[in-house]
Amino acid sequence: MKAELVKDESKELILEFDENDTTIPELLAGRLANEDGVEFAGVAQDHPEVGKPRLVIKTEGKRAITVLSKAIEEIDGELDDLKSQLSKKK
Repeated sequence: MKAELVKDESKELILEFDENDTTIPELLAGRLANEDGVEFAGVAQDHPEVGKPRLVIKTEGKRAITVLSKAIEEIDGELDDLKSQLSKKK
């Protein structure tokens, strides 16, 4: 899955994903909604079948790109832990 930066300002970021699947953008928005300094995090899509999902992030006091990078690292770490746990069950 590829994403294009549509808007990259200090306190606002919009990423447009190249696939109609909103799983990753929704996962990120859910994580970001719980972060300190995040005013808004959500997914916008013009049309569910043909529109491309956009992750919209607005922050207060923190750089949006920094908050997004931290969320991605945290999710990645959690998935690594889950993968490790599952591999021990084999």
